[in-house]
Amino acid sequence: MKTITAGNASNRSRLASRLWRSVGVSYLVLMLIACDNNEMLAGDVTGYNHMPDSGWSIAGFTINGAGGSNAQPGSGAGNSCCMSFPKHWQPGMKAKIRWVYDVKVGDPRTPPPPQEAEVDIPEYTTKTAGAVQVHFYSDHRVKVVISIYGLGHPRYPMTAEDKLPWVTRNDIVDE
Repeated sequence: MKTITAGNASNRSRLASRLWRSVGVSYLVLMLIACDNNEMLAGDVTGYNHMPDSGWSIAGFTINGAGGSNAQPGSGAGNSCCMSFPKHWQPGMKAKIRWVYDVKVGDPRTPPPPQEAEVDIPEYTTKTAGAVQVHFYSDHRVKVVISIYGLGHPRYPMTAEDKLPWVTRNDIVDE
């Protein structure tokens, strides 16, 4: 039977420390290489509450962990910074949205429980990528758009029906 002396324990501790540092540095190098190969973009996060008749407010939300602010019924949330996403869109890209409802002060109703959904991210290009915009609808539905265009712009990548209560402005002219 071998007895472990203080010197042996100290050597093992140093060896273990070196091993963990080596593993940590290797992991960091791999992460940097992966980030370099996955060109990323960043955009502000905003939300739109398409539920003016329900009275439900969006008390806050996240998209893939990036935070968004609250949105009153029939209004848009302020911009929050930022969410990163791949520079090049790929089929099957998804986003995980989590949100919490609230009511106006004095409203006796109990808001629905917190919600979570995973949704497709529609196609975007490097020329059209911009803000990450989350749309909240009745029946706990959500949609995501990544676009440089605002909700009222004719090139906003959403149908007129999905934009309601907002409408497309016809006075905007592209250059």
